[in-house]
Amino acid sequence: MRLSLAVVSAAVLLSACAPTTRQSVAPQVAAAPPVENYVWARNDGRRMSENPDLLRQGQADQAACRASASGGGTLNLSAFQSCMESRGYSRRRA
Repeated sequence: MRLSLAVVSAAVLLSACAPTTRQSVAPQVAAAPPVENYVWARNDGRRMSENPDLLRQGQADQAACRASASGGGTLNLSAFQSCMESRGYSRRRA
C-alpha cells in the first residue's frame, strides 16, 4: 500500500513539473469586403493593351497624376481621378 501511495504521489508531483501546452486562440477578424477591380480606359476607345505607345502614354499619365495628387505621403484619390479624367481617361470596372 505504501509503495502504491509513493508511486501515485511521485506521479502527481512530476506531473506538476511537466510543461503545459497553451492553445492560443486567434481573435476573430471580420472578413475583408470583396475588392472590385477597376482599370483606367481611354475615352476614345483605343485599347492600350494593343498599342505599346498608348500603354507608355497611359503609364506616364498615371505617374504624372499620381505625383500631382500626392502630398504628405498620401494620395488624394479625388485629385488623382480628376487628373486622369482631364487627360481623357475614365475608370471602368475590369
